[in-house]
Amino acid sequence: MTIRSRQGRISGRRHSRDGGLLVLILALVLAVVVGSSFRKAGGRSTPVVLCYLDASTRELVSNPAVAKLPTRRVEQVSGIIDFLRTPPADQGLATAVPAGFTARRATLLPGGILHVVLGVARDQPPMGFAEEDALYWQLVNSLLSLPGVSAIELSVDGRPTGTFLSFVKTQRELGTNEAMLDKGQPVDLYFVADDGRYTVERRTLPTGLTRSQLAFQATRALMEGPAHLSLVSPLPGTDVLRGVTVTGRTASVDFQESVLKLNMGAQEEEQAKNSLVLTLTRLAGVSRVRLLVGGHSVQSLFGHVNAADPLFRLDGCLEAGTALAVYSLTEVDGDRLPVLTVYRQRQALIGRNVMISKSIAQLGNPPGSDSSLVPHGTDVTAMVLEANTGMLRLSLTITPLPEGQAAEALMVEQLRLSLTELPSVTSLQVGVNGSVAFLPGGYYIGKPFLR
Repeated sequence: MTIRSRQGRISGRRHSRDGGLLVLILALVLAVVVGSSFRKAGGRSTPVVLCYLDASTRELVSNPAVAKLPTRRVEQVSGIIDFLRTPPADQGLATAVPAGFTARRATLLPGGILHVVLGVARDQPPMGFAEEDALYWQLVNSLLSLPGVSAIELSVDGRPTGTFLSFVKTQRELGTNEAMLDKGQPVDLYFVADDGRYTVERRTLPTGLTRSQLAFQATRALMEGPAHLSLVSPLPGTDVLRGVTVTGRTASVDFQESVLKLNMGAQEEEQAKNSLVLTLTRLAGVSRVRLLVGGHSVQSLFGHVNAADPLFRLDGCLEAGTALAVYSLTEVDGDRLPVLTVYRQRQALIGRNVMISKSIAQLGNPPGSDSSLVPHGTDVTAMVLEANTGMLRLSLTITPLPEGQAAEALMVEQLRLSLTELPSVTSLQVGVNGSVAFLPGGYYIGKPFLR
């Protein structure tokens, strides 16, 4: 039998009130703890460098960012992987990080060595060497930007030591792979050799430039002169350059009025005009050049160069089919550089396929003392020009192939320069002897080669 007295009930209320206070205190403590953990989970803002792939060239592009990362190392690595899996929108970036790719463990060892064990989804399809290599360096280059990290060791659960997925060999990476990072955008500068021919130096300019800024920087680089002492720039120094603007398909080069006082010979005048026009019309979307002085049109420049009308590449002969522009190799200060030879045609070439076949044939027969890494007898097995993009997809049978990666790269450079001189061709996708990825020496041909 239970006796419920008034005193008992009062006593019960007192205990209830004390218990409520205790619950309130515990709730406050729990809130502080949970709030602290939420703050840790949200992370602190940390400057990092995230590496993505250029969607068209598949080269690595570094992208500085400020990311909120947790304090635990494995969570930091997981956060970086999540960022890399989803590239920023509308920047032309892609990624090689597959879905289901995770960080299982991450430990910071003495000396700042970050050891990371990765996991992949069971249904992960196999990756080729190029994609796996890009994934590996996406991770390494990005993780090296974490605070306190000076070296990276990567491994994958269930894979043999030293193997990343299937092809790429792992080691302790002490620094970023600079060779794979996008250093800028290359441009072709046309200087004059001793024999009067136009020889190409490949120069790299910063990325992120507008079309006008790129044209201005290319013109400045041309006027500053070549890296090879045996080449010359026929143009005056940069002190006479006011600016360069690109509107539509026209690059307008504006000079100071002092340029009118320059005294050049007829050959120098022609070389100055051609060097400038050849360089600027190699830029994407530029097909003609207009010369200005003090912001205004002039009738002539450099003495007798007609500046009243726009100037076209090789005077428009390429578009008319009355000339082919082909690049052999010439020796300049110990280097082999591409040199331009223009082959005039007795009858205008009709049809893109004829132009391509004749260009390939001419590459195998270099003039005079020049050389070529595209051998005589190179056979075109397939060719398709995408009208909407200007990409020429070309399959070649080449025997023998040049030996070594550097020689392979130079051979492809000859092909790129020569075939993108053809009307409407803006980039080259090449397959060689059935391969569309790597040449035997290791040079990667799986990307488009831009004009």
